[in-house]
Amino acid sequence: MRDRRDRHTNYMTTSSTPNILSSPSLGDNASTPHENNTSTFSKKLLIAIPFLSLLLFVIIDSQTSHHVQTAFQSLLAWISAHLVAGIFALITVYILATVAFLPGSILTLGSGFVYGKAFGLGSGVALASGVVFVGACCGAIISFLLGRYLLREWVGERLVKRYPMFMALDEALKQQGFQIFLLLRLSPIVPFNAINYIGGVTAISLKDYTRALIGILPGTVLYCFIGASAGSLSESQDGVNGPATVAIIVVGIILGLLAVYIMSSHAKKEFDRIVKSQERQDRGHHGFTSDLTHGNDPEVV
Repeated sequence: MRDRRDRHTNYMTTSSTPNILSSPSLGDNASTPHENNTSTFSKKLLIAIPFLSLLLFVIIDSQTSHHVQTAFQSLLAWISAHLVAGIFALITVYILATVAFLPGSILTLGSGFVYGKAFGLGSGVALASGVVFVGACCGAIISFLLGRYLLREWVGERLVKRYPMFMALDEALKQQGFQIFLLLRLSPIVPFNAINYIGGVTAISLKDYTRALIGILPGTVLYCFIGASAGSLSESQDGVNGPATVAIIVVGIILGLLAVYIMSSHAKKEFDRIVKSQERQDRGHHGFTSDLTHGNDPEVV
């Protein structure tokens, strides 16, 4: 009878113990954290290499053969002959140009010129502004998501978590992101393509970032109006060198400085709060260690 109970106990123990080595979740197919990190890095690298190659080409081309500028002018000539299809073509190209750091001013001025001549000054500027605004916003959101996917984790680990100042700036953009980015968007001196990716590596929410894109609308309308008022496409591109440019630069500097002031003042408050919080944690940790050193039991709340 005792042998039967022992055999029954052994059977229950053996059957209730999971086979760890044969488990599919812990066996040969299981992924370690290191393998997951390597896989994520490889995926990011597959996106980053073509993007950086395209960016390098754009920089070299802008200083040498100007193939991109010539292609934009050819596109605008095609749009003038295909106005309806040109709307969708212009939106698509503007999205790609924004993501690839291509200068969009030629497309903005050119669209104002093309649709201004086709539909008149008022209707042409309104249509051109709407087309450019849609393309620029879509491209800006894609750039933001790329920046967040490729670099946000690295920035968070290497800068935000290690340095209180970066943590304070990050927190300021998290809480006041819409206000700060709206002012940056209203300032035409802030590089549009660069700020898209910079926004992605900060803590600003996608909602606030998208809402702040309304700030590019005044500048878009102005550039389309300049293009529509020109007598030719080349003249529209030269129109930004007049007195209007001086006014744009002055207003842009004022708005940019205002955005920096708001961000820096809020960041200073966050920095002081973070430093005080760390000091309280250090004092609490020091008191806990002191109690253990003197043989006292720490107080349990």
